[in-house]
Amino acid sequence: MFLMKLIPSRILSSQARKPSGIIGRYLMTKIFDSGNADLNSFVKDTLDIQREDRILEIGFGTGKLIKEMADITTEGVVEGIDFSETMLKQASKVNKHNIAKGKVRLKNGECRTLPFESETFDKLCSINTLYFWKEPNQYLIEMFRVINHGGKIVIGFRDHEQMSNLNLSEDVFSTYSQDDVLNLLLDAGFSDAQIREKEDAPFVSYCAVATKA
Repeated sequence: MFLMKLIPSRILSSQARKPSGIIGRYLMTKIFDSGNADLNSFVKDTLDIQREDRILEIGFGTGKLIKEMADITTEGVVEGIDFSETMLKQASKVNKHNIAKGKVRLKNGECRTLPFESETFDKLCSINTLYFWKEPNQYLIEMFRVINHGGKIVIGFRDHEQMSNLNLSEDVFSTYSQDDVLNLLLDAGFSDAQIREKEDAPFVSYCAVATKA
């Protein structure tokens, strides 16, 4: 995308972390929708969504995956939290019909401390957000808390090898190997952690999957 070449790496990286203003509303929306499409699809398939599931997405971005999941959970609910007000507005537009029906609930907030009761959700997902968590253990401990026993977490990400080839600001992005992500999940209390891989272009998509035993 031509406009990306005109924006300094530091600004673009900060916008990827927390979209805001005109750049967030227009440019980042296009980047997220195109760049995350394969990974979103992989995460959705990996979640194995059932119609009665109660699902939480951490950092829902434009809300497209929220909508796709809500179309499946006809007897459940899909909730999301994102600390970008710009993305909350965008995702609310995309999901306005399901929000009106009570099938989708979106919140603006910091994900380090989740505003949900313990053992609320059957499944939880987050896509391309891990890089921005300053204390990833704290984030994952909170996610562990809000998932029901027997519930599943799916973290969609690109590994360090792929991310290191991109023009990103290291003071904004923290990158992780596949083993790093598995260890973070295990340290937070999750069980049966594994990495699933899918060949996409131009990236390989990875899902770190675990359960709350």
